[in-house]
Amino acid sequence: MLLTAFTGAIMAISFCAPPGPVTMETIRRGLRGGFGPALQVQLGSIVGDVTWCALALVGLAPLVQVAWVRALLSVTGVGVLVYLGTAGLREALASRPALAGANADAGPPPRQGAFRSGMAISMANPTAVGYWLSVGGALVAAGVAGTTAGQTTAFILGIIGGTITWDFLTAFVVRWGRMLMTPRVFRLVNLGCSAALLVFGISLALAMFGPSA
Repeated sequence: MLLTAFTGAIMAISFCAPPGPVTMETIRRGLRGGFGPALQVQLGSIVGDVTWCALALVGLAPLVQVAWVRALLSVTGVGVLVYLGTAGLREALASRPALAGANADAGPPPRQGAFRSGMAISMANPTAVGYWLSVGGALVAAGVAGTTAGQTTAFILGIIGGTITWDFLTAFVVRWGRMLMTPRVFRLVNLGCSAALLVFGISLALAMFGPSA
């Protein structure tokens, strides 16, 4: 069981490590509010990871191959990413840059909605859906997970443990990076992360409705 849990932890970290929408939202929230909002985004993303992995392990992966289910997930993903990207750009362009370092803590941290943002991105992100369903299905086929209730539980606990470890590490990095930024750099990074979210959403929309769709 320990090996199964360790496998789940490694799989979770390998998925979380490459920069993606959750990372961009974590940086954007964390630069404004520090450790708390950054961690909440990361913890919210666990909901989607565990949900899709659990569905794969109980044999429901083929459900996502249904055309209308796949289309609904894709449309939701586009909406979430475009909304967050647009809102971030509007906020970065309209407001005065936040003060860097300790002075940035003078105002209330933007905690509201941070957990929900992370959860919404992970639940509607086609990359996350595809990763966990394909990998989860392969693990079940190989007998690594999904064979018994205890094995499945150990694997999911490993995923949660690995993801939480990565979440805290990412939140700490964003928190200390925020302390070193000038207001100008803060605004540029905020703009860059918001633009990245918007690009993720537009790219997904083009993939859905483009000529090859």
